[in-house]
Amino acid sequence: MSVLKFFKPFIAFVLLVPVIGCETTSPGTYIGGVLLQPSSLDIKDHYAFSLVDKWRIGFSWISGPVDINYCDFSHRYSKRGEHSFFEKNGILVKEFIAGGKDDYGKKIIASRSEAIYGENSSTGKFDNYRAFCTHTFQDIWTGISVFLVKPDPAKGTDEWVDGATTVTVNGLHWLRKDTPIEDYSRNPKKWAASIEDWVLKIPDTPYWFIIRLGGSSGGAGTAPGINRNPEKYALVLDLFHQMIESVKLEPIAPTDINKTVKPEP
Repeated sequence: MSVLKFFKPFIAFVLLVPVIGCETTSPGTYIGGVLLQPSSLDIKDHYAFSLVDKWRIGFSWISGPVDINYCDFSHRYSKRGEHSFFEKNGILVKEFIAGGKDDYGKKIIASRSEAIYGENSSTGKFDNYRAFCTHTFQDIWTGISVFLVKPDPAKGTDEWVDGATTVTVNGLHWLRKDTPIEDYSRNPKKWAASIEDWVLKIPDTPYWFIIRLGGSSGGAGTAPGINRNPEKYALVLDLFHQMIESVKLEPIAPTDINKTVKPEP
């Protein structure tokens, strides 16, 4: 089973809503009622989530241009902030607000997160592991994605670490796997592939936290790819490595989830 089957092409869309019709509203791009201010490409967005009442995982995410996609670990405009993942009957679930409540609503229930298991939400069968964060720089056809998964050899996850080397960054022991950059511009079935996989096995849990760089060289022609702008690719690669350095894994005190969260029927 090829690992490339489980590399989801970096195609992501963000809803960009121009606000018009109000003289007091500044023109521009809004998300969640917030006017986005473009800036130079960097990693100044920060996300964090708690995992199984043992760990708080934080990291920096790419920022700058207004079309950068945000992460589903927590919404950068949410008043509630971080998401919590915890186990219920052996299944990892994520808390969220139900019934159309606002960020201060009291009704919080738990929902199974199919992305962690790679399941199709309609059939419940394995489909593909899906990233909680993903963005593609379409001019160089290079993308960065962040995953939280429960690995399963039957789903091909062993191939993500086969041949990997152990790299310690700020006290965290990563498994890094490098794959040569190839041209997929003429491949109708595969638009991109992994270039660097960084896998962090979360201690005392069965879960992996993964940051992935992927893309296509674009060949010698005019197709989008790394070859179109090597300088920009070098910048993205540097920011990718800064993301690895930004990851923090901190122990947390356990809480009694059953007192605060009502499981979904």
